[in-house]
Amino acid sequence: MSADGSRGFWVTNHLANPLLRPLLRSRAGARLGRKLAVIRYRGRHTGTEHELIVQYARHDDRVWVMPGQADRKTWWRNLRQPAGVDVWLAGRRRHGTAVAIDGRQHPAEVAEGLRQYLAQLPRARKAVGADGQTDLSTIAPTAVMVRIDLDP
Repeated sequence: MSADGSRGFWVTNHLANPLLRPLLRSRAGARLGRKLAVIRYRGRHTGTEHELIVQYARHDDRVWVMPGQADRKTWWRNLRQPAGVDVWLAGRRRHGTAVAIDGRQHPAEVAEGLRQYLAQLPRARKAVGADGQTDLSTIAPTAVMVRIDLDP
């Protein structure tokens, strides 16, 4: 793999995701999609529809997504302003409004999103540099979270 991990991104984006997307949108998604979701959104400049697979944490009608290595990803930048999205959760399609929250501007909200996310996905702690004792408010200013508020 290259030093920057680009081969891993290529394999995920061009091999794994095309196989997983239809499965996560089907009945099989009820089992496979407990922590994986498909998000469909439109590019803010082109209007082109995009779909991607993300890990998520859900609390009631709110979904939190943490773009891993956010500085290297671009998809979340399409959501800097609230935007309508479709999201498949456990094989069920829902509509909602997504917005990317930058920890530099909104550290308290990002810390809350991190709390929800890491409570449900504890293996992600290592990726954000948080052990069980870490105060998430110290990590929040360097993180980005995407919040999706699901329609009723």
